[in-house]
Amino acid sequence: ALYLARRVTQPLDKLQDTVNRLGRGELDARHTMRGPQEVDQLGQVINLIADQLELARDELAREKKDVTQRVTGRTRELQQANRLLMDIANRDALTGLANRRRLELELERHISLSKRTGVPLAVVMMDLDKFKQYNDTAGHLAGDTLLQNVAHNLRGRARSTDIVVRWGGDEFCILVPGTSQEGAVAAAQGFVDAVVLAAENSPLPEGTQLVGASAGVACYPGDGDDGTALISRADEALYHAKETGRGRVVRRPQATV
Repeated sequence: ALYLARRVTQPLDKLQDTVNRLGRGELDARHTMRGPQEVDQLGQVINLIADQLELARDELAREKKDVTQRVTGRTRELQQANRLLMDIANRDALTGLANRRRLELELERHISLSKRTGVPLAVVMMDLDKFKQYNDTAGHLAGDTLLQNVAHNLRGRARSTDIVVRWGGDEFCILVPGTSQEGAVAAAQGFVDAVVLAAENSPLPEGTQLVGASAGVACYPGDGDDGTALISRADEALYHAKETGRGRVVRRPQATV
């Protein structure tokens, strides 16, 4: 009787163990057919269910991987699109330079850096001299070409750390980090020279004066401790340069170079 009982209970225990393992997620567990016919028949059903669960798990894993890859791809495309939109939003369409919005962002970032590290910072505001006369005489297309040439020369003159911006119309702004006051004035003079060179290489209709440039310089922190103050002081210096003869670089309204 004990022998017969063991022949029944042992296969049932093994079948129960298989069911328990499947319940814990061990979907590779299978019942070995070595018991009474009735128990083996039940084991076959359990094994069939296990096969179906394993297939479902593998299919789910494949679908999850596919969804993850698609989401990753779409996320990458979205990030690229966002970067492109940000670049378009922060770039001047005519010249390809950074625009006023980009300057405001970079100026705030560089002032924060200067406050932490003490690294100097300068802003150069520039305006083309005699550009309206050139534009009216040579035509707007020629004026646009001149602005593009000016932008090209300013980029070529600027250091890799400088940020050259088309502020609007024929006005440009250059952010010059990490240079002394004297260095900022010298850099501004170099930018003025770059404008003159661009104008010399542009067609000059009869009766039109050669386009030049004037510049105003403001330095952090002496001329202002925030972006608005620096831009305002550099703009004041620029207009002083234009009112006192043009083609000049001015650091302060009362001091010229």
